[in-house]
Amino acid sequence: RNVTKSFNWNPRECVLAFPGTGTDDQHLFSMMADVLIGKDGRPFPHYNEYQGRPVNVDAPPIERFREILAGRRKICMYDRNMHEENPVVHFKADEDAGTRLLTQFYAFLWFEDWRHDLWSKRFVRDNLRYNNEIMCLSARIINALRNHARQRSPGNVNGVYDAVHVRRGDFQQQFPTTEMDAGEILAGLKEYIAPGSTIFICTNERDISFFAPIQEVYDVSFLGDFGQMLSDINPNYFPLVEQMVASRGRVFIGTFYSTFSAYIARLRGYYSVKEMHQG
Repeated sequence: RNVTKSFNWNPRECVLAFPGTGTDDQHLFSMMADVLIGKDGRPFPHYNEYQGRPVNVDAPPIERFREILAGRRKICMYDRNMHEENPVVHFKADEDAGTRLLTQFYAFLWFEDWRHDLWSKRFVRDNLRYNNEIMCLSARIINALRNHARQRSPGNVNGVYDAVHVRRGDFQQQFPTTEMDAGEILAGLKEYIAPGSTIFICTNERDISFFAPIQEVYDVSFLGDFGQMLSDINPNYFPLVEQMVASRGRVFIGTFYSTFSAYIARLRGYYSVKEMHQG
């Protein structure tokens, strides 16, 4: 931290904008002002407008900018001076100072040039991953889970399982609309997953009896069911292993607003391209 620079950029309040050129950034502030006053006759954008309807990756800057705002009404600018004066910019995890990057990077960093945007996302995809200890343990658990699915259903020759992330506890205080009882969760699962299927549940719920109604309908596995495999790994890695296991499920159902769920969805996107999945 002694050789890096942190800025008071709060992802809940602003979008971090990277101008397409290193000399001019005022036009981006003007673009923000135009969106705020509805200069083109459109109301301020709401993220619901883009669910299932994303803009093209090479769409005009104004359209991609409206999409990423998600209620934020301010630009935080990464300008030329910042770039030239600070070899390393650190997104420090200091919640009190408002510098904690508690969101997906692609929901906060916005590049005026769409090619820069794609480059940054591909760089993260190709160079950042969990360490070998996490990846190897996850692979062993995935293999065990698939073997279990095959044994209980011989027709399931590929050992297909589905995955769910249920975030509970303090999360409901921050996002009350995400609070659901087990019956509501079960009703949602039935829309996408056939009863009797094997499902892997990631959760921070400590009282597993909460899931009893779901266990009556599905063959449910939790990370704790593989306890013998977990004995030699740092417990802080457990949630990361859960993410990797969930990412390999046939269907994944997550918790809205959860960055934990969002990373699983992103991993599934990476795998779908690499393995040329349909859909």
